[in-house]
Amino acid sequence: MNETLSRTTALAAVIAKTADETERARQVPAALIDQLAAAGCLRMMVPVRHGGDGLPLPDALRVLEELARADGSTGWLVGQITLAQLVFACFPERAQQEIYAGGPDVLGAGAVAPKGRASATGDGWKVTGQWPYVTGCPQARWVYLNCVVLDGRTPRVLPDGTPQTRIVLVPAAELTIQDTWHVLGLRGTASHDVRAGALDCPGWRSFSLRGDDPGDRRAIFSIAQAGLLIAAVGLGIAQGALDEIAQLAADGRRRAFSRTPLGASQVFQDRLGDAYVTLRAARALLHQEAATAWAIVSAGRPAEPLDRACLRAASARVTGFATAAVDTAHALAGGASAYESSPLQRRLRDIHTATQHFVNGRDFYATVGALLAGEQVDPNTF
Repeated sequence: MNETLSRTTALAAVIAKTADETERARQVPAALIDQLAAAGCLRMMVPVRHGGDGLPLPDALRVLEELARADGSTGWLVGQITLAQLVFACFPERAQQEIYAGGPDVLGAGAVAPKGRASATGDGWKVTGQWPYVTGCPQARWVYLNCVVLDGRTPRVLPDGTPQTRIVLVPAAELTIQDTWHVLGLRGTASHDVRAGALDCPGWRSFSLRGDDPGDRRAIFSIAQAGLLIAAVGLGIAQGALDEIAQLAADGRRRAFSRTPLGASQVFQDRLGDAYVTLRAARALLHQEAATAWAIVSAGRPAEPLDRACLRAASARVTGFATAAVDTAHALAGGASAYESSPLQRRLRDIHTATQHFVNGRDFYATVGALLAGEQVDPNTF
């Protein structure tokens, strides 16, 4: 039984009631974060040896969907915390012991885009740079950051000509937050930029995505799973939108100048039913891919290129289906959904902001097609 899901469902009404405050403050309130921690949402995929719940990936996705059904920003924040848990598991054990020294309910944050620079200092790294989209950074305890490795002032280049990168771990208190999160949707995620000015990072607080470190392959696949986490949030946003438009109809809402209640319209019924079934198909695809990914992780084997490519492409497809469902709900609501006070307007803004994440691009469909056609594909691009 997924007890975290049960506790999250019980908390959903509080999350929904707090959504306006979350959006205005541009971050999830501290009191709600405490409640999320008590429900187990901050330790879902923390290893059991560190006091976490070690939930299977499909179970964690169900929790994320339920959170986002109540509020997209809250779901997105917990999704990124869950991604941080996957990335933290790729650091050397000494770093993991430090992360979880105070317990498993750690609000982690980070950036996969290599926007920083790391120069070797003998037994560690000197880290400088500025990284965007670091969700939850004002309330985070630890932050992972991807950096291009420098030799002097020159990027270190791998045999295939691409720059070598390294992910480092730093205490959040050592970073400067740049107030950049003024956006269309997901306004409550506090996804600001963070800046590091020549920070010292010990070697045991780092790993390479491409090299000889033990965590390399696991890290690549962990980051690939980010798409599933984001897709689960998209499903939750969409399910919330369908809940809201269905409730409007059940309450007897009528369109202007219409003698027929909204719910009695055959056009309304057709479009709502279509969106609902589309969302069910998207959920089935998400959980099929999640089950495959979890089986690979549980077996301790590296993912095959087609497994990774399909995981990426499925994540984009699920988000696309979710976006279509939200668009339908918003359109069916009519003029009332134009106001900022409308929950459906927030759903629309949130889902379309989510679609801009790189994991939701069409590139991965081409990767699947190339692999199926027997073409050579650089495994480091997906």
